Amino acid sequence: MSNRSKFWRLAALVPEVQCPDQPISPRQKFKYTAIVLFIFVTASQVLLYGIQHQPRTIEPDPLHWLHLILASSRSTLLSHGIVAILVPEVLVKIWVYLKIITLDTSAPETGVLMNRAQRLLGILVAILGAVNFYVRSQHFTVNTVLIMLQILCSDIIVIYLDDVLRKGYGLLSGISLFTATNICVNILWKAFSPMSVMYPEQSPEFEGAVIAWVHLLMTRTDKLSAMSKAFYRQNLPNIINFLATCLFVPLAIFFQGFYIVLPVRTRRNFQAYCHIKLSHFLYGPVVLHRLLLPLPYVASKVLYKKYSGNTLVNLLGKWDGLNHFGQSIPVGGIVYYLRTPPILADLHRDPFHAFIYVAFVLISCVFISMGLMVCASSKGVFNGFVVLNMQEERRLRLAQPDSIHANEIRRHVMRAACVGGFCAGVLIIFADLIGVFCSGTGIMLAVTASYPYVDGRASEVGSFGF
Repeated sequence: MSNRSKFWRLAALVPEVQCPDQPISPRQKFKYTAIVLFIFVTASQVLLYGIQHQPRTIEPDPLHWLHLILASSRSTLLSHGIVAILVPEVLVKIWVYLKIITLDTSAPETGVLMNRAQRLLGILVAILGAVNFYVRSQHFTVNTVLIMLQILCSDIIVIYLDDVLRKGYGLLSGISLFTATNICVNILWKAFSPMSVMYPEQSPEFEGAVIAWVHLLMTRTDKLSAMSKAFYRQNLPNIINFLATCLFVPLAIFFQGFYIVLPVRTRRNFQAYCHIKLSHFLYGPVVLHRLLLPLPYVASKVLYKKYSGNTLVNLLGKWDGLNHFGQSIPVGGIVYYLRTPPILADLHRDPFHAFIYVAFVLISCVFISMGLMVCASSKGVFNGFVVLNMQEERRLRLAQPDSIHANEIRRHVMRAACVGGFCAGVLIIFADLIGVFCSGTGIMLAVTASYPYVDGRASEVGSFGF
């Protein structure tokens, strides 16, 4: 028996959630989704038993963006977040695309078997995550075993919570729901957190921006100083960040509903309307730009520590500066100019830095968006997308002189991809400069995941709402 057939036999043994015998009403779906969310959010706040927990500090997390996407929380039951359901889904799609596994779409049991295979891979990923903790701990104790069991059990629970949602009991898929929930919880926490944090050589302050604002107004006699502190305090969420977030959310929602209408001539000389939504080209550049940008930072920092005297290394980046927490920051080189200006005043102090930063973000987002469109076209996704929109918007009327031929749609869609990438760059720059909670990318991911259900396009939603 081959290893491939053994894998499928093993996948068939994995238990699964039963599909509903009858249609689930929206009210029931809402209840099931609320229960799943309650379990997920509670687990994300329960600390692992057996770990020595450090007091809360305001030192920035270098992996904050990764934790945000994976819906993970350090030192809690959800230390791995949605890794156990995201990695298997990505792997299976890659294997299908590379034809490592072949699927018979006509067979009704294919979907069931693929779901079981993803759950089996998820369990294997959960086991690897638990083993990874043992490797990092470098010693085998009872505490280590308890922590490994907690991590393994929580990851398996996340797998089956996702299975409950996928079987039609919930409103969204697990990946989209958990990521959007984690981002929303982070935003609410930064705004209304009652936890106090210690700033070096200063008195404790409330972490939440709104709570800190109220506390400062109640405890300080100088109300103007209290307002200034609440609005402009550094290294902690402030009211300016809160207001910026409130402004950025409707802006992200606005771009979700923005589309271009193209009148297209069909073969029978009738006219159809093709709706090209900019949101299809907007969020790929945002996510990929955020994921790829740290790579030159990491490479430059590692090289500078070892070869600080090398001219090429210094050209890439000089890391002689320190922030408030003693962490090194670039003060020169290419990576310095790719870094977001810390405050708006820096735009006036160093306009060349601001110009290079803005140009880099806009150009890179445009090329990423067009590259994604080329990849989609080569895989046959492009044609299916256009035909779907034409069928939905077909009108029984004769073609007008200003209509375009169906063969010219590709050129116009590429232009739309260019515009979408440019808009993505503008949103990234705007979010970075005004300092929104959880970054503009996180907010856009949350909006992307939830907006299709308001817009009536729930069947189109995949991972992260795409």
